[in-house]
Amino acid sequence: MEPLHANELPEVVRSWLPADPSLELPSQGTSASVAFVVGASIVVKRMRGAVDSSAAEWEHRVLVELAGSGLPIPTPIGLHVREHQGEREAWLCMSRLPGEPLQQRLRREHDPDARRGWYVAVGELAARIHGTPIPDALRPTGPLKWFERVLRRTRRATERMHALVTRLARDSSPHALETLIHGDLTLDNVLIEDDVITGVIDWSGGGPGDPRYDVTLALSADGDTAVEPGAAAAFLGGYCAGPISKELRRFVERTYRVRAPG
Repeated sequence: MEPLHANELPEVVRSWLPADPSLELPSQGTSASVAFVVGASIVVKRMRGAVDSSAAEWEHRVLVELAGSGLPIPTPIGLHVREHQGEREAWLCMSRLPGEPLQQRLRREHDPDARRGWYVAVGELAARIHGTPIPDALRPTGPLKWFERVLRRTRRATERMHALVTRLARDSSPHALETLIHGDLTLDNVLIEDDVITGVIDWSGGGPGDPRYDVTLALSADGDTAVEPGAAAAFLGGYCAGPISKELRRFVERTYRVRAPG
């Protein structure tokens, strides 16, 4: 991640922040330069290039359209897109949610019951996302199917990620239901504080899509199906607290060799 410094902030972005802002770097972030505003609950994100700046624009649209959904997401503050030194550049400001990435907590958590409890909570979160109505403004206008759109967007992703999307597309029913998805529901993007989930961040992949994608990423960030014992069953227990389709239930049961409760 390229460090972001206060002297690089465009004037329009400065107008959204406290006077003479100071920035500090978070412990996460890869494709974007991300910084926290010291003394204010604000995140500043800069994304360069045509693909990444478009992702920032889309993330802003997702946050705006989902602002009244009740989902635990950042509040959008502003978006500024410009041509700078011959390159397209997008600046996105949003509220900073409290907490640390769940993945960090799990690295320190050795109690099997506590770990299972977190996977239950992530399952409940995924069910909330997938049960949220898709805003019309987020529905695609072109002819591309979901897996075609995501393969274009993740062309620099790992081979495992491409294999995952390809497998989901191959195994999908012709009448598979698209739901609202996060699009990058790894445990690094789920924030927690004390014993609760405080939010989910990085919504540049949000919109209509295959909910199996979120499920697989939540259980394994690399798109692999080798998850820790009990994680899939715990996730599914939380996930089934919300109404999910029989097809999706069968996918989780078959892929992770667990039985859904009830």
